[in-house]
Amino acid sequence: MAWHLLLLEDEASVREAFALRLRDQGYMVQTAGSGEEALGLLRSFEPDVLVVDLVMPNLSGLDVLARVKQQLPALPVIVLTARGTVKDAVEAMRLGAFDFVAKSIDMDDLLHTLRRATEFLTLQRQVQLHSGQDAARYALDRVVAKSPVTRNFLAQVHELVKNDRVTVLLQGETGTGKQYMGRVIHYNSARAGKPCVEVDCPSIPRELFESELFGHEKGSFTGATGRKCGLLEMAEGGTIFFDEIGDLPLALQAKLLRVLEERTIRRVGGATNIPIDVRVMAATNRNLKEAVAKGDFREDLYFRLNVVTLIVPPLRERQEDIIPLAEQFLTRSALALKKPVRTLGAGAQALLCGYHLPGNVRELSNLIERAVLFCGGTTLEAANFPSDVRQTVSVSGPAVAVTPASTTEAADPSQVHISFQVGTQSLADLEDRIIEEVLARSGGNKSLAAKQLGVTRWMLDRRRKPRS
Repeated sequence: MAWHLLLLEDEASVREAFALRLRDQGYMVQTAGSGEEALGLLRSFEPDVLVVDLVMPNLSGLDVLARVKQQLPALPVIVLTARGTVKDAVEAMRLGAFDFVAKSIDMDDLLHTLRRATEFLTLQRQVQLHSGQDAARYALDRVVAKSPVTRNFLAQVHELVKNDRVTVLLQGETGTGKQYMGRVIHYNSARAGKPCVEVDCPSIPRELFESELFGHEKGSFTGATGRKCGLLEMAEGGTIFFDEIGDLPLALQAKLLRVLEERTIRRVGGATNIPIDVRVMAATNRNLKEAVAKGDFREDLYFRLNVVTLIVPPLRERQEDIIPLAEQFLTRSALALKKPVRTLGAGAQALLCGYHLPGNVRELSNLIERAVLFCGGTTLEAANFPSDVRQTVSVSGPAVAVTPASTTEAADPSQVHISFQVGTQSLADLEDRIIEEVLARSGGNKSLAAKQLGVTRWMLDRRRKPRS
């Protein structure tokens, strides 16, 4: 797309030379020779980026910057100067400039900064496009809360979304939904229209942590071919979410602590402190108090993060939520896999309620997705779930399709034991359950399942079609 620029430069020869070069690069450029003229143009024309000279008579570049940020706070402003100082750069950043660039004949630095500004705008617009969808997906009224434990937890979340500055620490077992609840808090707060940037602490190499988090300047290290914004800058105005913060090495904890205390960052190789406005959230499955006592986690960082702590409850403490969650996952998986599965059978419900779900919500989601994949009808049954899950649950009743007849099943995988409830199940039901069990044991390989059942692949597909 063609980006619209407003170039403010008081020297006519420089203004025309810069405008000509920028147009050659594909930008649509409008120019102004004074701060007053530029502010007048901005009343009827809003460019994508404003490039403003620092030193001008009457209104300086910083004066223009301050007034523009009051009227158009989201407009990226690049300050251009031939003789700027560090003090000028700091003041420009404080006032909200996108960057501070030295004038040069070849304009390489300006062109590079403009590319970054337009990339930032593209990302921002994508965020705005999807934020409405995300806001709907993570709406508070979509959070399953049938159990008293979850309702009590959500009452705390309701209070947190009202204050979009307080730091939040989410603790809980693996798979409980800490990351999901972090998004719920973000998309129901005043920061919902801004980015929610997630940092997977264990996955970032130690030597790249500062560059990834704070960004770097051109030439600051081998391979730094240009300036790069870090994750904290990308989250400006929004939320930064540190996942598995308990696994962050001690040396890096100190660097993060400084950012949380000062709310400024300095890019690697840079000389300027850049203020940031972000909400900080962190999640961990570790007990940080115990980690502090062992010397594995900094006490001062723990206190900085532990402003408000939310304990995300495990699924075994919220039994009433299991079936509503499973139904949500079933609908999502059926759509994604293009399967006609619509309902959760009574046997499947009994199985899920009787299973201890050590992996919590994440395991439940994965189990439903796998079961939907192997389901040949419109109703998800117990037979569609892995045999190791069924073997850990003792379930009875007419709707239960498959239970181990003896402890020898695990030892002899060639045996399939099917329970048949006389008067409540049909021969067709029995055939369906045998086919689905063999198919599940063969890992979904239809050719192998057909061979084990003594039928052709075509016959297997025909028998698995839903009966009218």
